[in-house]
Parts: sequence; structure tokens; C-alpha cells
Amino acid sequence: MRVLPFNSSKSTMTAKELVELISDKVPRQVQIDVLKRTFPQGTTRGDEFSIGSLHGESGKSLKIDINPRSPYFMKGQDFNGGVGIGGIVKILMEGQGLRLPEIKDMFADYIDETRSFVREDAPANPVKPQINHQTPYDAEYKYYNSDGNIICLVRKYLVRDGAGNPILDSHGKPKKEFRQFTGDHPYPRMPDVRPLYNIPNILASDKVIWVEGEKCADALNNIGHTATCTMGGAGMLTKKSATQYDFSPLQGKEVILWQDNDTAGRRVAELVQELSLNAGARSVTMLTPPRGKPEGWDAADAISEDFDINNFLNTTSKNTKQNINLLDESLLVSRFTGTAPEQKFLVDATFPLNVPIILSASGDAGKGMLTLDLGMKVASGAYGQNSFGGLVKEFGNVIIFTAEDDEGEMHRRIERLDPDGKRFNYDHELRVVSLPNFGGVFPIMQNIHGEYSTSQEFERIYEQILQINNLKLIIFDPLASFVHADVNADPAAGAALTGLLSQIGSETGASVMMCHHMTKVKDDTVISTPEQARNLIRGTSALVDGVRCAFTLWQLDEKTAKRRCKELNIEYQRNRCFDGAIVKSNGPANRTIRRFVRDTYTGLLVDRTDEIEQLNMGTNRDVRKTALYEWIARCEREGRALCQQGTADGILNRMTDADSPEALHHLSQRVIDGIVRELIVGGRISKYSFTTSGGRKWLGTMSGVMSRGEYEATTARDNI
Repeated sequence: MRVLPFNSSKSTMTAKELVELISDKVPRQVQIDVLKRTFPQGTTRGDEFSIGSLHGESGKSLKIDINPRSPYFMKGQDFNGGVGIGGIVKILMEGQGLRLPEIKDMFADYIDETRSFVREDAPANPVKPQINHQTPYDAEYKYYNSDGNIICLVRKYLVRDGAGNPILDSHGKPKKEFRQFTGDHPYPRMPDVRPLYNIPNILASDKVIWVEGEKCADALNNIGHTATCTMGGAGMLTKKSATQYDFSPLQGKEVILWQDNDTAGRRVAELVQELSLNAGARSVTMLTPPRGKPEGWDAADAISEDFDINNFLNTTSKNTKQNINLLDESLLVSRFTGTAPEQKFLVDATFPLNVPIILSASGDAGKGMLTLDLGMKVASGAYGQNSFGGLVKEFGNVIIFTAEDDEGEMHRRIERLDPDGKRFNYDHELRVVSLPNFGGVFPIMQNIHGEYSTSQEFERIYEQILQINNLKLIIFDPLASFVHADVNADPAAGAALTGLLSQIGSETGASVMMCHHMTKVKDDTVISTPEQARNLIRGTSALVDGVRCAFTLWQLDEKTAKRRCKELNIEYQRNRCFDGAIVKSNGPANRTIRRFVRDTYTGLLVDRTDEIEQLNMGTNRDVRKTALYEWIARCEREGRALCQQGTADGILNRMTDADSPEALHHLSQRVIDGIVRELIVGGRISKYSFTTSGGRKWLGTMSGVMSRGEYEATTARDNI
């Protein structure tokens, strides 16, 4: 038995005792992360981590049990089915040639033992000698403090075979190990406080790029950028070890995070974003790696392939968070100059682009059919198509994830919606994933011991999503199947989910729609207003409050449904007539209640609002025309003129004004346009412009202040 030197203690620890320490002290997820980083080809399924061999090939020949409640926890199975000593310890010793002190260092944030080690059961492969100051290295990186004095040396050692040739990892890059040397200590040792790399240049710069390693940082520094990284790489930085890192040099800086193109890179970048903001960074932007790049692609790879770095930094999809500083003059209202950016809509005045959306409906409404129809229209690229009461405005790629309908059912629905086979013209723009045919649903978000996080399954799929260009719509149907957390009762779960959906929308540029259920009501309950419908959306208020848009469908009571069918001269059937409306929107929206009737062949709810309104226009036309004229005149006199459509002062958007005529409520834009046109042709109103407004779009009477050029606009509408 041979004692391996570790620290200064004379007490000893065996491999078995180290295993017990790891099982007691180290969180399960941290153990999994270590295994995944060490063996990227390994897979996790339930409580098993599997690889094909000790050298890390893909496969399932070697399994390690990572369930702390299992009697075989951390023991593992070798290729003959026998139980090996201490699974994770044994595999790191035999597969990576690591010694016990080095393995202990990988979990140093959780293990505070200072004993030296006794090695029992020598590994099958030769163990590398203890690395010290004299050991030859392949690269060296110097960490300086603000005074330019060296804090620590980080040395890189390539992993080589018996012939001295570098061994490649799963990305085709040389395997490497890093050791930190602090002061005069002869053996690797982390400093008590782990500094950022390149501190002197950070302090002299306003903008700093964080990457995962010193090589990438130097590559960016050499072409004129200021780059940094955290000591020990992405694998060493965890939520529990974060207190040992000093992010204070980033105070007041604009920080850009350029993570490696893999799941682990994304996870550590999210942590660095949080830590940078906590340290006082002015803003922190997380870049999305370019689509089509291989796994593990990083800043050094980008520079070696002559990638356009500046364009990537300035134009890529980003997720930016900012610290608020009320003393910063950049917050002054004077910054809002020029033309305001246009709000882009997936469906005009209904569903905004690149935001989270909830579509809620009562049972058997046909949400799946409606969203499939929307997806097909967005993918088709054909203009002039309507959905949910509005014109489809954006076209591109669509992904639909359905947790309940198999491929047979989806095939039948698509065939009913598209009997002529037009879908084959946009085959590459629409992806339909029937999860029952792929082994079941995957969680987007999950609750693990009170902490909300994305699942590994979703992270893998999301990496693929980010590689799809011109993505306009992502649909998850239904929400409950994709969220393993109690969004119905826990406000924190609702807030976490909507925050995740907002991030997905921002990074992909797509609208993210979640189909959701309404609370069941008694049969005799009559829903007549959007407010009533909103209150029946299942879940906490945080769920609806956190999305940018919510659309609700509700079934009509029998009496109202029969009257509607009679108006349209169609046969009454149960579950045929629905109303729907925008019940929450953070921006301009058409809040008209839409009237839907189910097509008996396709099963699709068809918007027949305009048809119903035209049928009723005969008796109500004069009343509505008078009401609109009087409202236009009143708004003109009071300096709050109306526009026909579009902007915040469009007639539809101003229906929230307290003095808006009830006779105009729930009218569609098309009907309003018809009334305005009649008033203009009849010589009662006209369109005007004034100095601050631009074009002729403001509605006024023929003898009012606008006609005389005396109009004075005001924004004081608080007392209306």
C-alpha cells in the first residue's frame, strides 16, 4: 500500500472512503456533470450513466448507478457484469489515469477533507505521476491582479498515448487537462479566491467578452477584443462553488458571453450571466452560437476558420439582461427619439412575433386543429390567409410538438385541412413531432428539489431548434405535458416557465405558443365576456401575467349557439359554436370577440365574425355610424384625435377609452373601415395631418379645428 501525498495531514483516506464522501457531500447533478464532461459520449437514462468503454466511446457496455437511494449507488458495473469499487472513482482512475487527490479536487467545492490518500486496488492502466512545477506542459496562462502581479499560473497538459501522441476527444480535439499553481507551492493548488483571466485589460475596457477557456480568451485578445474566462473552465464553476470566484472586475462593464456550442456551455453561461449581474455589470448579453456549427465550436475555432467575429457579435440572436442604475443618464426619456420600432405580428393585431403566447380553451374546442391550421398557413408562405381573426403576416419555419396525438391522427387532420396536397410545396418549412411515436413526451421545465430547470432532453432538442433558420412559430400542445412543475398552484413555477418561454422566443425569433386548458365550469355557467374567460385559464395569475399574449376560446351556451346557427342557416350541433378573444396583450391588439363555427368536415373552428356582423348591419348601421361620427368629433375637440387603424390611436385600440361608444364594441376592423368610408363619402368627416403627426391619417369633421388648422394635440387622457 502506497501513500499519495496530499496537503500536509498525516491521516489517510482510501478510495472507498472517497466514494462515501462523494455520495454524502456531492449533489447528484454535479456527479452527472463531471461524468458528462469527462465522457461526452456517455448517456444518462433515469439513474444510470452509460458509456461504451473506459476510453469513453459511445455505447452502454459500462453502467454507473447514480441513484443515492440505490444499494449499488456509485458502484458501477464492469464489462463482465461484476460490481467495481466506487464507480465514478474507479472509472476516472482507470479511464483517465487520475490519482485520488486529482479526483478529490474535482469535487473540492463540496468536500473539505484534508487527509492524504491510500490507494487500494491499483487501476489496470498505469497511473500518471503526480504533476508538479517541474512537469513539462504544453501551454501556460498567467493570471494577474490589478497591479500586474501574478496571482496564479494555469498550465495545460495534453493527454497522450504510450507513444506520446495526443488523444482526441469526441469533438476531434486533443484531450487536455489543466492544473493551477499558486505561489511557491510545488503541487497544483487553486488560489483561495479564483480571479478572472486578463484583469488589467478588463479594468481598462468598457466591453468584455467571456469565453470558457484561456485559449479562446487569448485568441480574441490577439485580434483587438478584451476577453476573459473563469479559472478551471466551465466544469469547475457551479452554483455552490460560485462564492469562490471574484467577478468584481466586471462592475460597470458591458459583458458578452460566448459559450461553447454544447449543453454544458449554455448551462455555465447562464450562471456567469447571473454572477456578472450580481457583481454590478452594466449589462450581460448571452450569444446564441451560429446554426450549423459543430458541437464544441468555440471562439478559437471561429478565429481559425476566418469567421466574421464582428458581425457575429453585432447581429446574432441575443439574450441581454441589464442592471438598473437610476443615476445613469441613459435612462432619461430623451433617449426615445426618431420613429418607434414597429411591433411585428405573426397574426395581425393578434399574435406578436417572438414572444410567449398561451392559447387556452374549454374541452373539445379543437385547439390542436386550430394550431395545426395556423402552422400550415405560416409555413405555406401564401399571403391573404386569415387565422384567429387576423391576417397571417409572417412566414417561415414552424415546429409543432404534440404530446397526445400520434402520427396516424395528425395524418388524418392534415389530410382534411389539405386534401389537395399543397403541403408538399412547403415540406421543409413545417415539422410535426408526434411524441407518442418517439417514446413519449419530454419536459421543457422540471422541478428538482424545489429548483426549476430545463431538462437534459429539452436541452438536446433545443440545440437542434437553434439550427433551424427563419423560425417563426413553435407550438407545444398541451402545456401540462411539457412542464413537470405545478404551474396551477405555484406562482414561482408559472414565473419560471414564462421566463423560459420568453428566452426561447428571444433567441429563436419565433412566437412560442403553449396550448392550455380552461378550468371546468358547471354546465349552466354562461361565459359572455373576455374577462370571464381570462379568469378561467387554469393556473396561477403568474402564468397569464408572464406571457405577452393570451387568446381564449369558450363554448357558447345552448340558447346562444342555437340562435347563431339559425342566423347562419346551418344545422345546430353541440360543441359547434365558440367565441374567442385576446384576453391579455402587452401591446396593441384587436380585442374584438371573434365568432367561431365548426366546419363539420374538417373539424376546424372557422371565424365567421364578419359574416355575422354583415347580417346584423341592416338594423344597426345608422346607429353605429352616428355613434362613430360623434366620437370622432368629440376626440377632435379634446385634442385626442382618432386614426382609422394601426397605431395606438387607431379606433380599435381606443376602444379601451371610457367614452368609446358601446355600439362600436366588438366590431371588426373590416366593419369599422366600412363605416369610416361611408362617413367620408357622405362628406361628414375627412382625414387630416398636423405638424407632429406625419401623413394624412387623423380623422376629423368637415368644420372642426382640424379643418381650420387649429388642432392642438394632448396626451392627457387620464380623466377620460
